[in-house]
Amino acid sequence: MSAKIFRTDIPVTDGDIEVVRKMLEDVKFAQSYRASGDIAALRAATAKMVQNPFFRPVPAGVSVEPGALGGVQGEWISGPDASDDVLVFFHGGGYIRGSLDLGRANAAEIALGSGCRVFATAYRQAPENPFPAAVEDAVAVASALGAEGRRFALVGESAGGGLVLSTAMTLRDQGRSMPFAISCISPFVDLTLSGDSWDFNAGKDIATREMGNDMIALYMGDADRADWRASPVFGRFDDLPPIHVIVGASEGLFSEALSASERAVGAGCPVTLDVFAEMPHGFTKYRFDAAGQAMARVTRWLATRAKEGEETSA
Repeated sequence: MSAKIFRTDIPVTDGDIEVVRKMLEDVKFAQSYRASGDIAALRAATAKMVQNPFFRPVPAGVSVEPGALGGVQGEWISGPDASDDVLVFFHGGGYIRGSLDLGRANAAEIALGSGCRVFATAYRQAPENPFPAAVEDAVAVASALGAEGRRFALVGESAGGGLVLSTAMTLRDQGRSMPFAISCISPFVDLTLSGDSWDFNAGKDIATREMGNDMIALYMGDADRADWRASPVFGRFDDLPPIHVIVGASEGLFSEALSASERAVGAGCPVTLDVFAEMPHGFTKYRFDAAGQAMARVTRWLATRAKEGEETSA
């Protein structure tokens, strides 16, 4: 049986329409999100953005402990009675300005909803550690889990959503243990920025092509932006596990999320695609009704994949 895209289009609520309007009009939020300048200023802007009232809080009921896997620092996030399965979470931030703080709320929601332990990875970022340092760290973490015989899945948001795909492709090519599932949230998978949604969604999204180019320049330097380790939409999707993609219809990178989904099913990989009407980039981090719906869908999908794996291995 050939693979298919199982697509669901989720309509926007009236409340979310108003929140999107306020977000796009909020000068202070736009300044923190689209900040420019040296890397210290960019990271300070990210830290300020996390404190913005639009940002989702870390839910109660989880434990957060520092840790390391494969020589890479991070933090373990667990809910009550967590299983032995590990979901490796990769935050966003364009490979230059992300942090554990930026992704902690979503990582914690995933831990609570899935019943699995989450290892949130503090992978190296540019300009101190340019491409392919982030991929190397991600592969090191996944390889460490595989070497221990642990069952794991890969989950990432924005830049992390591209990183999970390039990591899985690398693990496959190196003959290493593979994740049982891959979840991509607002994935940044085409660093050439060739998708036409950067044009037709201009003005609808908080992310811009100019902002993307600035971050990519710091991460990639003179490296080829079409290298599949940086832009996995151009990679081989053969022999990858099931993939879940969540994306907002107003995101600048909407087109690349669709292209990656189409390439995956063309290679025989089943894809669950959830498209949220009128949502901007990275919407799961903010106080949208859609964010709660999206996180519920991804955690339910991951829990189902984990249970299927347990039944197969039993």
